[in-house]
Amino acid sequence: MSMETTSSFENAADYGFVPGGDAGANVAALQRACDGGNKTLVVSRPGVYSLSDTVYLDDHTRLLFGEGVVLEKTGRYSFVLANRGALTRTWNRDIDIDGLHIRVNGVDCIPPEGHPCYGLRGHLTLFCVRNAAITRFRCLDLARGQFTIHVCAFENLLIDGFEIRGMKDGLHIGAGRTFAIRNGLCETFDDAVALNAQDYPSSQPMQGDIEDGLVENVTDVGKKETTGHFGRLLTGAWVDWHRGIRLQHGDTVRHGANVYRVVMKLGTEEFVSDEPPEHTAGVWADSAGLRFVYNQCDGATSASIRNVTFRNIYLRDQRVGFAAYWETGKYHRAVHPETPRENLPECEVRLVDIHGINTTTLVSSNSHLRAWLDRVAVNGCLFAGGGDGVRVDLVVTGARIAADGEGEAVPDFRFAGTGKLNLLLEGIMQERDIRLNLEPGATVRVNGTASVASVANLTPECGDAIKVRNQLKTYDGIGWR
Repeated sequence: MSMETTSSFENAADYGFVPGGDAGANVAALQRACDGGNKTLVVSRPGVYSLSDTVYLDDHTRLLFGEGVVLEKTGRYSFVLANRGALTRTWNRDIDIDGLHIRVNGVDCIPPEGHPCYGLRGHLTLFCVRNAAITRFRCLDLARGQFTIHVCAFENLLIDGFEIRGMKDGLHIGAGRTFAIRNGLCETFDDAVALNAQDYPSSQPMQGDIEDGLVENVTDVGKKETTGHFGRLLTGAWVDWHRGIRLQHGDTVRHGANVYRVVMKLGTEEFVSDEPPEHTAGVWADSAGLRFVYNQCDGATSASIRNVTFRNIYLRDQRVGFAAYWETGKYHRAVHPETPRENLPECEVRLVDIHGINTTTLVSSNSHLRAWLDRVAVNGCLFAGGGDGVRVDLVVTGARIAADGEGEAVPDFRFAGTGKLNLLLEGIMQERDIRLNLEPGATVRVNGTASVASVANLTPECGDAIKVRNQLKTYDGIGWR
């Protein structure tokens, strides 16, 4: 990132920011030191610095934390550091944070519905920011409620060098473009790297595309207790509000150019909406008590993930590696039932050099998905997906299909529902035939130079070709020859 406009180099101690000091006094001191931006600010004296409230960062701010410096939360509040524009949805630029170590200390607080930052929940939060860098970051006691780093509405983001351990999401990324996440270790009960273009109302302040990114050199550490995934890939779509539309908690609707989220009691009960939301901030409730949270004013009707590469990833935890979902349930409904088919979002990713040491399934999906799997290996299923009307295109090259060991043999690819799967298998390192588990009702084509155990339940087209028990077969329109 560029910091050419930084005009001074200062030490936070000169403003009264000291280890062991009163938490409130430290907040005031660090805020004074950061006010106005246009500076490089150094926190050099080792020790624990208690903070009881958020410190906000302005444009052209570079924070350098020395070895042994720890910012510890006390009291009850959400963000340790955030950009000032997060409060007003005003864009900030050129924010660089290096060497930050956050100690959560059990302080876990999510902004309520009426708060300007509702939907943001990172201990370190950036919202509406251009040219941001977070380097050499640590948090080793993440609790169950807040994410570690939460970034949404961004252009040009770098997260380089991190160690995150605890219970909730490690890196939680929302709408934005052009990013690199690299050189990290996550030991998180919940998702390690969440790319959530669409998410629960309390977990993203806006919905939108995530584009042009690279995640590389990251290890997902094995744990005794785990849920979630290494990579969570959420997309969604919604429709224009109209009188009589049926809405449930977590739905998204557009009215004019404004985009709103529906917030009700958790559950899947639908409510009929007869009064349009028109507010431009906070929460509004209609006469029937249906609540709408304002999200954004960009006219968006979908949120996709495009052109994102995961490279050199070590999956040591026994859980699903990557989950590409249209979520539905009591927390939210990612795709409204009235969404036209042509507006359905997609997830487009490349997985390169993925080492699934203990992973049960590499990729799980119930959404539109375009994925390239190159040089991947797991001890379980490579892909498990399906759904009604979904479209999945998979290109698999250089994968390893190991010989069966002890225990139950599992399928390498599973697909169910009424969707379409196009699978291309090239350059596979096989110690046995590939097992396909395809439910009737799905439309599945398989091509390539690999060998499969069976072509049962395929729906081929003339000219499709694949080896069956190492014998090349071509479909001539009538049968496999």
